[in-house]
Amino acid sequence: MTDGDPVSWRGLTYGTQVLASDGTRVGSVREVLGSDAEDIFHGLRVELEGEADAKRDVMVPAEAIDSMASADVRVARSAAELRALPAYDEESTYHLASVGWLRKHLGWTNDSSSDEEAG
Repeated sequence: MTDGDPVSWRGLTYGTQVLASDGTRVGSVREVLGSDAEDIFHGLRVELEGEADAKRDVMVPAEAIDSMASADVRVARSAAELRALPAYDEESTYHLASVGWLRKHLGWTNDSSSDEEAG
């Protein structure tokens, strides 16, 4: 396996560099967001780099990711677009699930920590 070989979201390691659409390094992977139980990849929590981004994390959605390899993650957004994303908020992540007490139906529920893996 070489650094350029593609990896799945489950094989991505924390600390992998994140590159904007022009190849500029903008940060590193802080957390892989997904559900192991449902095999769904939501995106990445990325720690932005640079003086203006001192320890600021953003959520890059799965549809904005071009490729994932052991060496880097390439995003289909410019550095400016990534820096314009709102700060990552763990409280605001939800998934579709069966909800309701008496009559079960589909609805949004907070993600639990039960499907997260130890970092």
